[in-house]
Amino acid sequence: MRSLFIIIFICGFNIVAQAQRRQASNNRLGIALDATFFSLNTDDVAVDGKVGWSAGLETRGSSRPYWDLIFGIHLFNNKFSVQEALTLDDIDMSVIGAEVKLLWAYKIDNRDYLSLEIGPAVSFNGEFKVADKRYEDSIITGSSAVTVASFQETSPININGIVGLSGGSEKIRFSAHYHYAFLDVLNGKNALSEELNGNMSYITAGVRFYF
Repeated sequence: MRSLFIIIFICGFNIVAQAQRRQASNNRLGIALDATFFSLNTDDVAVDGKVGWSAGLETRGSSRPYWDLIFGIHLFNNKFSVQEALTLDDIDMSVIGAEVKLLWAYKIDNRDYLSLEIGPAVSFNGEFKVADKRYEDSIITGSSAVTVASFQETSPININGIVGLSGGSEKIRFSAHYHYAFLDVLNGKNALSEELNGNMSYITAGVRFYF
C-alpha cells in the first residue's frame, strides 16, 4: 500500500505540473499544508478523533468570471483513538492515504480574497494502524465486542465530497474544508459476525503557498 501511495503522488505531481503548463498565465502551482481533524461516523465502535496532517500539491486558476478551478493531490495521515474494553486504555491509531480532488471555487466579488469551494475527490487509504502493537489482540468498546484486528480491516478506495472556503492573496491562502467519504470504509465484523459499518470524515485547516 505504501508503494501505491508513492506511485499516486508521483503521477499526481506530473498531472499537476502538466496542467499548470497548459493553463493560462494567471494560474498557479501551490504547496498545501494542513492539520486534519478525523471522525468516523459509526455506531459500532467509539472513536475519538485526534489531530493529524495532510500535505500535497495543488494547481489553481481562473476558469471563468467569478470561478476558479482547483486540482490537487494530497497525502494524509489521520489520527484517532479507540478504547480498550477491559483496561479502558486509549489505543492510538492512524490511517494513511492519498486524496485526488477537483474543486470549483466561487470568488466572492470576483476577487481572490475569499472563495467558497466544493467538489468531488477520490481517496485511497491503507488499513487502520495501531501505534502500540501490544493492543493488536485487544477488544475495543462499542455497541458490541469488536477486536482491533477486525476493526483494522478497511476498504482501500472511497469517493469523497468536499466543501469549504479559502481566503488570502494570490501567493498565500488559508483554507478550511470538510471531507466526507460516501462509501462504507469498515470491512470487519464484530463478535456476533455482524458486519461493521462506518464512514470516514475529516476537517482540514491550513495554508497554501502559490508560485
